[in-house]
Amino acid sequence: MIHSGKKFDKVWLGAALGLGAPWLTLFIFYLIKYSQISFSEFFKTIILGYNILTPSVSLCVLTNLLVFFIFIWTDRNHSARGVLLSTFIYAAFVVYQKYLR
Repeated sequence: MIHSGKKFDKVWLGAALGLGAPWLTLFIFYLIKYSQISFSEFFKTIILGYNILTPSVSLCVLTNLLVFFIFIWTDRNHSARGVLLSTFIYAAFVVYQKYLR
C-alpha cells in the first residue's frame, strides 16, 4: 500500500467521515426545522412515520460530495476513496430499501 505521507490521508478516516456526514446533516436539519420536539420523536414521527427514510438518506448523502471534494482539493486521495466507499454503502442501502424490500 502506498502512503502519501500527508496527515489525515487514510481510507478509514474518509469512510468514517462519509458515514457520519449524512447523519450530521440530518441532525442540523432537525435543529433548524424541528428543534421543538426531541430527536427520537422527530425520527419516529417524521422520518419513519411519513416513510421518508430512503429519500432522507438520499438527500443527506449529498453532503458527502463536499467532504469528497475537500479531500480531492487538498490532495488526500486515500481519504476521498473512503468517502466514496461510504457513499456506495449508502447507495446499496437505498437500492435495497427502494427496490428489493
